[in-house]
Amino acid sequence: MFLFTPLLGAQSDSQACQSLLELENGIKVLIDVGWDESFDVKMLAELERHTPTIDLILLTHPTLAHMGAYAHACKHIPNFSSIPIYSTFPVSNLGRLLLQDIYLSTPLASTRLLDSAPPPVPTSSFGTPAFLPPAETGELHPDALKLPPTSAEIDSYCTKIVTLKYSQPTPLHSAVARVSGKLGSITITAYSAGHSLGGTIWKIQQAQESIVYAVDWNHSRENCLRGAGFLTGGGVSLETLGKPTALICSARNSEVVSMAGGRKKRDEMLLDAIKKTALENNGTVLIPTDSVGRVLELVYLLEHAWRKDQELSSRAKGKGVGLFLAGRRVRRLGQVVGSMLEWMDEGVVREFESIAGGDRRGNRQRDDAEGKGNDGNKAGPFDFLHLNLVSTQRHLNRILTDGNERGKVIIASDSSLGWGFSREALMRLASDQKNLVVLTERSDGKLGWAGNLWQQWKEKTSSGREAKAAGWQEVSLDGQHAELDIPHRTPLVGQELEAYNRHLAAQQALTSQHQSLLSNSGLPSSIGTEPDDDDASSSSDDDSDSERQGKALTTANSKKISAATVMLGGATPSGYGAGKVDIGINILLRGKGVYDYDVRGAKGRNRMFPFVMRRRRVDEYGEVVRADEYMRAEERAEEDLLDATGVKEERVMGKKRKWDENEAKRGDRPDGDDSYEPDDGEQEEAEEGEVEEDEAEDEESMLTVPSKITSTKMAILMRFKVAFIDFAGLHDSRILRMLLPLISPRKLILVGGREQETKSLANDCRKLLSGRGTLSGRGESGTDTDVFFPQIGNKVNAGVDTNAWAIKLSDNLVRNLKWQNVRGLGVVHLIGRVTEAQDRKEESRNGKKVKLSKSPEAESKEGGSQVEQKSALVLDVLPPALAASTRSVAQPIHVGDIRLADLRRVLLDDGLTAEFRGEGTLLIDGVVVVRKGGVGSVIIEDGGGGMLRRVARNGKASFVEVRRRIYEGLAVVSGG
Repeated sequence: MFLFTPLLGAQSDSQACQSLLELENGIKVLIDVGWDESFDVKMLAELERHTPTIDLILLTHPTLAHMGAYAHACKHIPNFSSIPIYSTFPVSNLGRLLLQDIYLSTPLASTRLLDSAPPPVPTSSFGTPAFLPPAETGELHPDALKLPPTSAEIDSYCTKIVTLKYSQPTPLHSAVARVSGKLGSITITAYSAGHSLGGTIWKIQQAQESIVYAVDWNHSRENCLRGAGFLTGGGVSLETLGKPTALICSARNSEVVSMAGGRKKRDEMLLDAIKKTALENNGTVLIPTDSVGRVLELVYLLEHAWRKDQELSSRAKGKGVGLFLAGRRVRRLGQVVGSMLEWMDEGVVREFESIAGGDRRGNRQRDDAEGKGNDGNKAGPFDFLHLNLVSTQRHLNRILTDGNERGKVIIASDSSLGWGFSREALMRLASDQKNLVVLTERSDGKLGWAGNLWQQWKEKTSSGREAKAAGWQEVSLDGQHAELDIPHRTPLVGQELEAYNRHLAAQQALTSQHQSLLSNSGLPSSIGTEPDDDDASSSSDDDSDSERQGKALTTANSKKISAATVMLGGATPSGYGAGKVDIGINILLRGKGVYDYDVRGAKGRNRMFPFVMRRRRVDEYGEVVRADEYMRAEERAEEDLLDATGVKEERVMGKKRKWDENEAKRGDRPDGDDSYEPDDGEQEEAEEGEVEEDEAEDEESMLTVPSKITSTKMAILMRFKVAFIDFAGLHDSRILRMLLPLISPRKLILVGGREQETKSLANDCRKLLSGRGTLSGRGESGTDTDVFFPQIGNKVNAGVDTNAWAIKLSDNLVRNLKWQNVRGLGVVHLIGRVTEAQDRKEESRNGKKVKLSKSPEAESKEGGSQVEQKSALVLDVLPPALAASTRSVAQPIHVGDIRLADLRRVLLDDGLTAEFRGEGTLLIDGVVVVRKGGVGSVIIEDGGGGMLRRVARNGKASFVEVRRRIYEGLAVVSGG
């Protein structure tokens, strides 16, 4: 069984991608947690609804469209962070930087407080209690924001991702997988997808199902990125990605025809545009792109172009072109990319290996001093000799207003021009007609500034009014006006802040009371809440019956609850104590100064003294070590002091440690030289780095302050020019229509494209895969359909039409098996009788055997609600009467394969003459002929005299010797 539901990204203008796969045993796999530049929380409603039933998450690319909502889901969707998640190493680490850049760059990514509903109270077992009031909003600002994930929280979320290597099959029952239960029947394998560093094509195998998920892939090798793993050795490998039972493929770019000349022509067009604008006219070229994905291809190309071209890299006054990379996390990006070279194209790896040894920093400084820094012979692939990193708004403003006549090239995030440094830079560059904006991807159907510029460029170039210049086209906006709505994060003060605190207290009260209701009603307490990290691994299946003895609460029952309450802070709204929550006997643990509790009339767990046992967390390396348990006394005292003063620094990955004056005086000096003093360049760079670090800390601290969104209307006069050069790195129309017949899937599901291009590709695929099935837009024609193109939320059944049964071997049968080794594989022939296993167990009670069976609830929990339960089958030994009758029928079976080249080498060693005569024919001693008669068939013919001719070594006839050698190369098995 295989059901597929696109949650986002099917027949839609939005590039956000989320897909839900439902497999046998009720297993649900979520692939990608994407978002788009609108950051609309309503897009995640389906994801939140399915979260309680999701068993596994897979990530494909470190981009906004594939991973943008991951931190939001971990922070605000209950239990999402406890789901096992897998990706490649670059996707995990680059995605971390992407998410941090998003939340530092735009307040739109934060959720509005009023957009999220209070935790739902299930009504299937009991009605909503009358004492649960709606959340009190009071004077709460409608644009007040929830606290977004901080950098430290994003680090912790991404640390939970299990990283895999390419072409590494990972059975989820293995110890390294760190998951168990019903996921044990699945094997996942990651293959290269191109498009981004670490981009993944996922192959999911379960029983007869072989599902390939390939969205946003690029078959071509690029400057620093690999191509997709479909083609190996001149064709599609059947052992890897060929002939899957279902292929989920993206239809995006399916109507695009690539330019002649390919990657080389594309790179030349970009460099030509830069030279014309920045070098000849002293203008500024702005290249908007994403934060960590396609930006690496641009950075590698331009850095190496600057190394080779003296005209671009000259630093003389009024000459050369400045090259800048702007983003909140670009400094960290430059550090982590150097550790991922093995994930890049083979050319990058060879370039790194060819670098001579020695300190590259020292070589760079020495070469710059001697005027030899432009060749880059001593620099690694991602050692930035000419690329300048810009990570703060102040630094970017200084670059744009420095008054320098040199041209500039600025690569900035984001490609949508809706947030990030790309928008800030374009606002300052828009009024100058010398400047050029190079769009690197198509923006059909997109809203915002990038979509508007793309439409204008496409209209003017398609009408023929703009002439081509060296293979690329630029259009002028002729003084048009654009009105932008710029969002800002503004701290809450006064009554707005008080209303914010009251609202949070009410929400927390509802959440806690919801938990209390669920615990007393016997329902799972994990519904609607996220378990604590320390206890996330302590959930077990052996919950005792005493924990479910409480009756379902109703309005009448709720009056009998003890009045034990805990204040959560904040003022009390009129009409209800929203700051109080009923937590029952847990008041003994959570309440301050509470030492007694009345248990008269209480039932279930409320009669027992509460106890919370924190179980040890264990991973594949053993017990997880808590760093706090090994703190020194002075460190613990310092932490307590910081807590008492209300000043608490969060430990952020990659953050530099600040030294005090005494540490600075006794700091390390190179080579033990106490007289070392940094030069002016190093001192200026260090001071600038400290200033940028302080600004970054201030921006990070703003995320922890209660805030609201305010917007500013701004009118922009646009005189700049616009050009388009395709750096999207995606498959095109030609490669899609060439590769899909070679992959030859049984079922094809098209997602990730606009409605028009999806339907067009579906019609073409029906013709390309003719004779294999029909076309279905909704997938309602069942398994007869080969091509599916579902809309968002529509479920399609793309399972394989097979009747497969899992059979267990009985102990008696296993003891009698006689295994034979064939090229490292164990082979055995057996005959048995299939019987139905008994699911009932017998337990002795009071001297009598009592048959026990699983409850329907337990069976439903184990097997899933949508999977039909099948009886287990067992292959057992035959009864004596049947065994005697089948023994005479069983014939020997030869297992294996013979290669004529290997047979010839063996016969030559035995003193026989053997030579090939024609294709697939071997002649021995001139009289015995051996030929392959098709798959699994070997024919031996005696041309005359083969039985009479003797071998000098052992005296046997050539025919007999050849037959013996063939039999030795095969395993002879028999059930008799």
